[in-house]
Amino acid sequence: MSQFNSYFHDPSNGLQGGITAAIQAGAFAGSLLTGLFLADALGRRRTIIGGSALFTIGIAISCASNNVKCLIAGRVINGLANGCCAMMVPLWQSEVTPKEIRGRIISLQQCVINFGILTAFLIQYGCSFIPSNAAWRTPIGIQMVPTSALFCVMWWLPESPRWLVSKGRDEDALQVLARVHADGDESDDYVLEEFAEIKQKFALEESTEKPSYFSILFSKKYSRRTFIGLGAQFWQQAVGINSILYYAPFLFEQAGVGSSSASLLSNVIEGVVLNVVTWPNMYYLDTWGRRRPMILGAIAMGICMLLIGVLLKTQGDPRYDPVQHKIDFDFSARPAAGKAVIAFLYLYVASFALSWATPAWVVPAEIFPMRTRGRANSMTTATNWFVNFWFALYIPTALNRISWILYIIFAGISFAAALSTWLFQVETANRSLEEMDAMFEGDHPIFPFLDPTLTAVRPPVRLKHEAGLADVLVETEKNAVQPVHEEIA
Repeated sequence: MSQFNSYFHDPSNGLQGGITAAIQAGAFAGSLLTGLFLADALGRRRTIIGGSALFTIGIAISCASNNVKCLIAGRVINGLANGCCAMMVPLWQSEVTPKEIRGRIISLQQCVINFGILTAFLIQYGCSFIPSNAAWRTPIGIQMVPTSALFCVMWWLPESPRWLVSKGRDEDALQVLARVHADGDESDDYVLEEFAEIKQKFALEESTEKPSYFSILFSKKYSRRTFIGLGAQFWQQAVGINSILYYAPFLFEQAGVGSSSASLLSNVIEGVVLNVVTWPNMYYLDTWGRRRPMILGAIAMGICMLLIGVLLKTQGDPRYDPVQHKIDFDFSARPAAGKAVIAFLYLYVASFALSWATPAWVVPAEIFPMRTRGRANSMTTATNWFVNFWFALYIPTALNRISWILYIIFAGISFAAALSTWLFQVETANRSLEEMDAMFEGDHPIFPFLDPTLTAVRPPVRLKHEAGLADVLVETEKNAVQPVHEEIA
């Protein structure tokens, strides 16, 4: 907005990218540091509490900044906290919730994030009419409301029962499971079965040394699931969604919307689309699964980006905007083409919301064993922020230098994401966290589409490997299963 540009003396494309990317740089470091030092040492709940407190401090610094250096410093602190919370919240959710609704609960986080994005767009649009520096300080300062709320609410929520078991606090873990699954009834069969499964799994993992980051990346035991988790987070950002959201007002102006105020209003509409379409994804994620929506959604996003690039190239009249330092396209001679570009931007966002918005966070939180879950999730989240950082840094320059070609690049990346997901990603819906190991062991092929048990949303056969015991769970009606125990020779 003009008030911000005026106060900071019309920052260049590079500086705009640096201000935006400061959060992503901090988040990259924050997610790695959280996995290395905090997630397993402090526990999931206390780490989230600390992250929300740090986030509030960073917002205060950014809101009060009187120069670019102070603004960037506050945003880096925001990023450290964001990396911490973005990694820990899905991890905590995955370890607390039942497998039947785990995907839905973790996805709910993304729905709330999208609601926050829409709220931010509305606040930004409303504040753009304030004729003073309050136009940009107010949206920053209001962020302290949700971070303070998270800080307060987490004191009343339970710790992860799996983390409690790892610290020898079995009684506390049983109480949490009973509280979550059976209204406090510690003798409930479901509670006792899950508690026993967690204990057995942890006992098996305890017999092995805790893996290093290098081992998680390259050892035969962990590498396949690590690269699936890294891939989910990499592709989610590489398809360009946050680049579109960060710089949407510029993109709408580029598509010929007109004034800055009109582009901000178009941005609000984009936020509405993102919110409305994400809810079905969240609600049906455990019904649709993770894999199929991600494949189809990536194809749809690729088509939208390809058509936008073609329309800008063939129908728009490029002109340089010396104020924004970017190339816009004039569609006054072909207004229908300009409207088509905007429509495909909305369809792109809708395709993302219906597919990649939630599963990319759910899958990494599900596939790793307890002993590696903290560090492995820090790596996958750091990948998300690393890609996010470079895109946020480069997009302002790209809008000027390559303009329509940027959309063609995003199209190619989206198609590559669909192919990679089809080739390598297993289906994790409706499986307990303790069952995941079996999907990456034994004779299962590396390409999951060759084995129906690895791609079924409701698997007919569940196979677990535990110390000295194999539990073969045979198919019964509606996935209700009974264990048949066989001693391993």
